[in-house]
Amino acid sequence: MEIDKFRGQIRENEPLGPHTSFGIGGPADYLIYPADRDDLAVLLTALSQRGLAFFVLGGGTNLLVRDKGFRGAATSLERLTAIRTVREYRSIGGAFAVVSAEAGAPLAKLVSWCAEEGLTGLEFAAGIPGTVGGAVCMNAGTAKGEIGDITDSVTLLSPGGQFIMRGREEMGFGYRASSIPDEHVVVEAQLVLRRDDKDRIKARIRELMAARKERQPAGLPNAGSVFKNPQEHSAGKLIEEAGLKGKTVGGAQVSEKHANFIVNRGAATAADILALMELIQQTVLEVHGVRLEPEIRIIGED
Repeated sequence: MEIDKFRGQIRENEPLGPHTSFGIGGPADYLIYPADRDDLAVLLTALSQRGLAFFVLGGGTNLLVRDKGFRGAATSLERLTAIRTVREYRSIGGAFAVVSAEAGAPLAKLVSWCAEEGLTGLEFAAGIPGTVGGAVCMNAGTAKGEIGDITDSVTLLSPGGQFIMRGREEMGFGYRASSIPDEHVVVEAQLVLRRDDKDRIKARIRELMAARKERQPAGLPNAGSVFKNPQEHSAGKLIEEAGLKGKTVGGAQVSEKHANFIVNRGAATAADILALMELIQQTVLEVHGVRLEPEIRIIGED
């Protein structure tokens, strides 16, 4: 495929498994890397004109690609990673900074950058995988906070190649969700953070990382929490109490460390993951009367 005035890279028939944290997934017709945000606008306009389906790969976390892959264009924003301070101001509560982060910036990079700059408010994201764009789309967070809590504005790109800025109140942030129009792409987020001592910030990050390491599985490919926490319930606790910890389907297993994680034991297929997810949902419904909703994105063809 050729796109006039496009400066990035286009790969054809690219297996997506190596680009996801699960290590699972068939090929996309195209895997495309725009050079920058203007190049992304050229790409989205061309894809829209051609009627070609697309999705943003992000960091490949929180994602399951089906075994036959994706018919269309997977888009990587790994070249859109700029982070900078836009402005600073004083208000009740101290000194604040508005930080701009492009959508392809790894969340871990942003957390580290803020700590070095002496900016607090993002520590809750320590250890959360993925990118800034993905974090905005799903309002990533923990019990300590969510990305929507500190968002000032978000820049979106429409299918027609227009940049649109939305304030936080227009983003519809909710539990693991935000309101982004179909086929619009997050390009940048501006976050409001407060000045603090960098050593204290780094200490909090180390503490949170240690707690996360203690609770969550490491060493086997996974996509993070598989199901959303139902209201007033912990999905992991419901799954564990249903007796499913360690349950396997093919190469997929409910983690023995945290029951809301499914791990790829080395040869899992997307079909294995999906079958195990369905078994979990059916069993938890029978045992607890609660229907679990997936938190991970599932795309592609069986």
